[in-house]
Amino acid sequence: MEQDRICFYCNYYFSGTEDFETGLGVCLRDELFEPFIEGIMESSSFACCYDLYLEKRFDGGKAACSDFEEAEIIEIFDEDDINGILMRETLKSQNVDGIVKQLDSSDSAKFEKAVTSLSAYIVMGNNNAYEGLLNYYNELPSADSLQDVHIRVKVVNALAQKDPEIRTISAFINELSRTPSNNTTRQLYTEILNILGRCPVEMVKEPLLQLLEKRQYSFRMKKKIDELLYLNNFETF
Repeated sequence: MEQDRICFYCNYYFSGTEDFETGLGVCLRDELFEPFIEGIMESSSFACCYDLYLEKRFDGGKAACSDFEEAEIIEIFDEDDINGILMRETLKSQNVDGIVKQLDSSDSAKFEKAVTSLSAYIVMGNNNAYEGLLNYYNELPSADSLQDVHIRVKVVNALAQKDPEIRTISAFINELSRTPSNNTTRQLYTEILNILGRCPVEMVKEPLLQLLEKRQYSFRMKKKIDELLYLNNFETF
């Protein structure tokens, strides 16, 4: 899945273990880190240049520069390296209650940082991050504004980091049920339908059929859903 072009999702952006909750990290393209790259990679830590790390770290939610190179977060850790394995296990069991609470913040920057952090934890297999974000999402009302849509798209993409399962699909179907299809919500509908189109058809067929029985859509929207159901291949609108 294509990620937002922010530093957090760049191949050059790395965080110390203490900052997986804060969303802070550094860019390893910074020439000041060049003498320490080998040590950082070997230990999966910034122990060899910790003072420099503290000085140079910044919020990974900022817009990426022209050197952005998309990275699969799941590949950051070498499965054959004991430090990588231990770090992954630590992230899987990390307490994320503090991050989940930030989802209710009225500060958009704190909210987006929370979603970004939870997305990374979900990739690492942290079930509490998934549960917390899913519960938050299920309790949201109908999306009525562009700001609502912006928020939902970020949450939807974060939840989609987990392998397809019926609870996630049900949450997305519920969104299509509670939120009207119009110009304001087009981006949200497109994102959800694209994600559902990548799920096993046997997982999405019955929920979508029930949705069509419950909701009356325009001919164009119904056609999109029909294509997803029977062709499992459709173009965004």
